[in-house]
Amino acid sequence: MTKNSRASVIWVALAYYVGFLFLWTVSHELSNMRDIRYPLYFAWETGIDFHGWAVPLYFSLDIAVILFPFLFRSWRDAFAPVGTLLVQTAIAAIFFVLVPIEPGYINDMNTGVWGVYLYEPLGLDNFSQWNHAPSLHIAYAFTLAWAVGIRYGKTVMAIGLLWATVVSISTMLVHEHHLICVLGGFVLFLFTIVTVYPWLQRKAT
Repeated sequence: MTKNSRASVIWVALAYYVGFLFLWTVSHELSNMRDIRYPLYFAWETGIDFHGWAVPLYFSLDIAVILFPFLFRSWRDAFAPVGTLLVQTAIAAIFFVLVPIEPGYINDMNTGVWGVYLYEPLGLDNFSQWNHAPSLHIAYAFTLAWAVGIRYGKTVMAIGLLWATVVSISTMLVHEHHLICVLGGFVLFLFTIVTVYPWLQRKAT
């Protein structure tokens, strides 16, 4: 990797980080202003116990996303996979605002795992309390697994998809997402991987 190509990847990463923070924060604050929230979950989901051992699995996605752009050698290689993540965020943001979900899990965490494990210890407001469906954890996890698998082969693809599945399950075990959020995130992945991803690939060539 040359110095110029490394710099170009950094610019792609920075563009994604800034774009994500903007879309996530604005949609969260707009969702927070909604008076009505929809209890879009099944009764059996309220009986799922919180499992603290699943928290590292849940947060493994966030670490992977931060590092993801740097797997690529140039901005052309990174443009389609990283750009797909940003488009997924933009699409999800619309639903975060228009269809705000009221979580139905029973626990002592009023602000969810993000509040308890990150924002509150740092003395910050929780900007991850309301953006639930579609789950970007699921859309991102499967997109990362797909993109890395395409690049490094079938074995890596299989491992990546297994990891994405485990991350998906963890979102319910740590009471961050309901089944509708998980399914919505997977649909978002499927939609963007067959439309947005190849379109961005063509733009980068």
